[in-house]
Amino acid sequence: MALPEDQNKPFHIVAVVGSLRKDSYNRALLKEAIAAAPEGVTIEFFDQLADMPFFNQDLEDIETPAVALAFKEAIRQADGLLVVTPEYNSGLPAVLKNAIDWTSRGAPSVFKNLAVGIMGTSPGALGTSKVQQQLKQSLSGLGAYPLAAPDFVLPLYKNQFDDEMKLSDPKTVTRITNYLNRLRELGLCLNTIRHPA
Repeated sequence: MALPEDQNKPFHIVAVVGSLRKDSYNRALLKEAIAAAPEGVTIEFFDQLADMPFFNQDLEDIETPAVALAFKEAIRQADGLLVVTPEYNSGLPAVLKNAIDWTSRGAPSVFKNLAVGIMGTSPGALGTSKVQQQLKQSLSGLGAYPLAAPDFVLPLYKNQFDDEMKLSDPKTVTRITNYLNRLRELGLCLNTIRHPA
């Protein structure tokens, strides 16, 4: 798939974090990603996952929660999705899986042909490699295109952030910028399908 001619077009990403903790390292990682975004790339943090009730079709049959509709619309309007998530017990955080379950409902799917980046940090040596594979499987099943390897996995987070929750190694910041550039390139290609002229 070739890049479209207008490669300088602004690229807008909606981002979510799979942790609700205010001082989460993954929230700090998203802040660093927003700061490190390449020129022309903007990242909007959708910070309302805690407001979504657990998915229940009985509730959906009455009325889809406004926050679920808002997240779906944010994805529909964006050029790409960025998920920054920890790994809980080798798997997906419940709040993130719940948001995907709500947003996947209906047709056409907002995930179809959507470029998705996945980042994460954890205290362990393997980082968030397991949850990233699970997330890729889930999103691919919905028609999305998670960014292929190399993945952005940041292990041993206490060695990566300083006391102010800033990344301490400039090379890591460069990795983020490069990763977002790759997400932008994938998204530009897919958006010719998602939003045909």
